[in-house]
Amino acid sequence: MVSSKSVLIFLIAVLSLHILATFNYWYWTYLWLDIPMHFLGGFWVAMAAVYLIFNYQFPISKEVLSQNFLTFLIVILSLVALVGIFWEFYEFLNDFFFSSKNYTQIFQQGAADTIGDLFFDFLGGLSFLAIFKLFSKKA
Repeated sequence: MVSSKSVLIFLIAVLSLHILATFNYWYWTYLWLDIPMHFLGGFWVAMAAVYLIFNYQFPISKEVLSQNFLTFLIVILSLVALVGIFWEFYEFLNDFFFSSKNYTQIFQQGAADTIGDLFFDFLGGLSFLAIFKLFSKKA
């Protein structure tokens, strides 16, 4: 089962790494760093969603999800995708308003980056669900 402590520790670790990467320009020095960060973000969102469902019945009852693993998978991955999309809006607005680069260049390069980011968000969430299914008798 997922504990509040594990959700919080994982969140602090991912946010700390993101803050370090941002302030030390690691995202621009190591262009590949964006990939594992999106994977970890998707993993954490799935972890947090499972925790909220099983402990607080939010946003859906655990009884409904326990009946069918496919429904459980779709609900959790939908939440991962929603958070990933909101993060991409944040990245887009940040680039648009705060970047010193030409907007057209950012937008043209952004479509492939956005799809890749969402893919790794999804893959991280799917990985958490696979681990959860493997070690849990409740799903």
